[in-house]
Amino acid sequence: MKKLKLSGFDLGMVIAFVVITLMGGGAWWYLSGALQDAQTDVTTAKADFDKYSSNPQFHVVVSNSNAKTLQTNIDRIKTQLLPVIQTEFRSKDNKLSLVEKEDPVTWKHDLDNEVRRLNVAAKSHNVGVPPNFYFGFSRYLSENPGDDQTPVLSKQLLGIEQIATILIGAQVRDIQSIRRTYEEDPRPTGNTNLIERDQLAGYSASAAGGAYTAYPFEIDFDTTTENFRPVIDGLIQSPYTFVVRSLSVKNSNGNSPATSSLDQMAGTPPSSVVETSPGEVAATPPAKGPQYLFGNETLAVRLRVDMIEWLTDVSAISDSAGVGADPNSGSKKTPSGGGM
Repeated sequence: MKKLKLSGFDLGMVIAFVVITLMGGGAWWYLSGALQDAQTDVTTAKADFDKYSSNPQFHVVVSNSNAKTLQTNIDRIKTQLLPVIQTEFRSKDNKLSLVEKEDPVTWKHDLDNEVRRLNVAAKSHNVGVPPNFYFGFSRYLSENPGDDQTPVLSKQLLGIEQIATILIGAQVRDIQSIRRTYEEDPRPTGNTNLIERDQLAGYSASAAGGAYTAYPFEIDFDTTTENFRPVIDGLIQSPYTFVVRSLSVKNSNGNSPATSSLDQMAGTPPSSVVETSPGEVAATPPAKGPQYLFGNETLAVRLRVDMIEWLTDVSAISDSAGVGADPNSGSKKTPSGGGM
């Protein structure tokens, strides 16, 4: 029998084949094990995700301890906010929540009395108003609203009365116009043209969840720089919540005085004093009194402001949040601000 004789090249190929086979088998064994471990980790993570994301109370992927911390923080924030809502948004002097439907004839009578009172107050404070000024309600000079329209009109009248009283108390020079959105009209689907001088484009806006409603007003008035400050302060201090949305101010003097015009502003200088003894005055007094370089101008102001009617029940917020609740018991306590 003839023996098979392998050359050096053939022997090398056999050895290489064996080595490659062993390496491939080892790599397969290692990678298959790693794949199985990765699949196990994914399955575990998916189970955890389903466990926490299906929680009907939070609908978020958090641990139980983090969920408790989050709820505690929410309760603490609401504890701080409730006294602000009670004192600022639902002040005892704020009458918006007391407004009810009123007989149209009675409402018109109350409107006439309020307009008359404001006009008398403006005159006594030297605040100018246009002839037959009706403070945003000129539509009802010759007509009455419907029964269902009186509640929203009464709320707007409360807001305008507050704004007008602030302007009159600040002794602005004149009130040129007060415009309101016509909330009593149906809301059209398309654009509409404003046909009345007291009408402000748009309508009131409700916050998400119905927390509050914002009623817009726009006022044009003239005032001085000094008397403008108490207007803004009065809006802040009012028992009603007013939010300034935009403010346009035009100065009656748009240019600063030039140095070349200072002599002309001062007028003819007085004659010199001959004697210098104490108490001596100029022989000729100055032709003009003190001249102001800044701060004596008139401001034409257009103020866009929203009146906020807070609608969310404070007690409902406290109860739903468990404000003041003992975390170790199911009881709830009244927050330190007191009830309404």
